[in-house]
Formats: sequence, structure tokens, C-alpha cells
Amino acid sequence: MALLLNLPLTLVGVAIALVFVPRKFMLHHKPFALVFSVKHDSLPFGYLRGWRGMTVGQTVILNPRVEDKDLEHELIHVEQQIRAPFIQPFLYAFECMRVGYRANRYEVEAYERAGNRYGAGK
Repeated sequence: MALLLNLPLTLVGVAIALVFVPRKFMLHHKPFALVFSVKHDSLPFGYLRGWRGMTVGQTVILNPRVEDKDLEHELIHVEQQIRAPFIQPFLYAFECMRVGYRANRYEVEAYERAGNRYGAGK
């Protein structure tokens, strides 16, 4: 059921991955995710400055500067999408507006469980 509810967002994630020019693609099974490694890491707007990975629906996009544990971090976001299908991105955005990116409970969970840290490459 979560896969079906997340399908529209997953397709948006695939479209975003195509904009960044995919280099490599794989299917991840547990949790189910489409994982793209992409060639480009920037867009003409600053919101994504410094990103190493992103999750949209059950699509994971990893940029060329990906670091150790970043895939695990993004797969935790996929698990969050599965726990709260379709509405999770809205909850995530609300949490970011409320407390900011670093204190966002979804990011805190992902960083703690994956064992990576914010800004590790900076």
C-alpha cells in the first residue's frame, strides 16, 4: 500500500534524477528504493547547495560527492516514507520550518541510525 501511495512522489524523484543525468542505477530491496547515482550536483538555485543525497518518494538520488553512509542515511528516509506514505514530505517540510534542518527529527533519526553526520565533507 505504501508503494502505491508513494508512487507519485517516486515518479517525481525519477524525473529529478533525470535532470541531474544518471550515471548508475540500482534497485534496493529492503527497503524498496530506486537508487540513482548522478553526474551533476547543482541546480540554478541555492536550496540544494552542499547536498550529497536526497530522497523523493522511494527514489534516492546520490550526487558525485557522496560519502560513506550517505546511502544508508537516504534509505532511512525511504523507511520514513513507508511509515507515513504520501504525507511524510509534508511532515518533513513542516518540521524544517518549525525547527530547521539540523534539528529536524527526520534528519536526526537518519544521521543517528546511519552513523554519518551533517556536513562531514565540509
